Amino acid sequence: MTRDDDFIGQLEGYLDEYEGLTPLPEGIRDAVRAQLPKTRQIGLLSGPMRYVDMMSKPIQFAIAAAAVVLAVVIGISFLSGPNVGNDPGPTASATSTRTPDGSPRSLPLFEGPLDAGTYSLGTSFPVGLTFEVPEGWRSCSEGAVDQCVYREGETAIGVSFLIVDNVVADPCGPINQLLDPPVGPSVDDLVAAISNLDGFEATAATEVTVDGFQGMQFTVTAPEIEGCGATWVVADRTNGVGPAEVNEMRILDVDGVRVVISGSYFPEASAEQLSGIHSVIASIQIEP
Repeated sequence: MTRDDDFIGQLEGYLDEYEGLTPLPEGIRDAVRAQLPKTRQIGLLSGPMRYVDMMSKPIQFAIAAAAVVLAVVIGISFLSGPNVGNDPGPTASATSTRTPDGSPRSLPLFEGPLDAGTYSLGTSFPVGLTFEVPEGWRSCSEGAVDQCVYREGETAIGVSFLIVDNVVADPCGPINQLLDPPVGPSVDDLVAAISNLDGFEATAATEVTVDGFQGMQFTVTAPEIEGCGATWVVADRTNGVGPAEVNEMRILDVDGVRVVISGSYFPEASAEQLSGIHSVIASIQIEP
């Protein structure tokens, strides 16, 4: 880890834990986080978190800008001081998983800790989808149609929610060479494309229903070969899995929108780890 990575980690940790005399509002914390570098390079690491941040001079300036924003915000907080002698009235918890109107909070589009509770994929995801997150899980979303959660400290134990456009032509080849012609629009088209990834082992697909919506489910296991884990493609990246990584796939048709739900783990995963994945998937509710 570089010193820049250490700094980002310290700053994000401070955002997570700072309370002070006047706790930072959630919106301000998100605004500061937005200034942190998110430049990703495609890579083939294991589990939901598969990419490495690369630091450049412009990104270092972005870190500095985020630090300045944070310093100004904290300065204002200290200058305003506590509301002595006045009833501040009820305030929403900064860590609540519910918005003031009682609806689930949107899953953050960045890597970070989550409180146990109900989350949604937000309005940017083409389908209304909510789920329950257990204690000790984190967000690892890459974008609006590429969202995920995983167990703290276990990046290969997680659940992803995706809109998949295509698959790679060769899991061991260049990741920018995609299946041509691309995958068709149906659930069966994508099931066949993923099942036929060279070197991967797939179980027979069976029918599944998730909150009333029909689809297919199957399990796909990556080959035990380094560098041969390129898989499916979303809006702005190619997914990569680790050697022997297992993905329990559910591909649904939600009123014409093809939604992919994947629970990922390695063969040595414990019953407790698998239970966490299955509890998240079992809690899914969908509103098209």
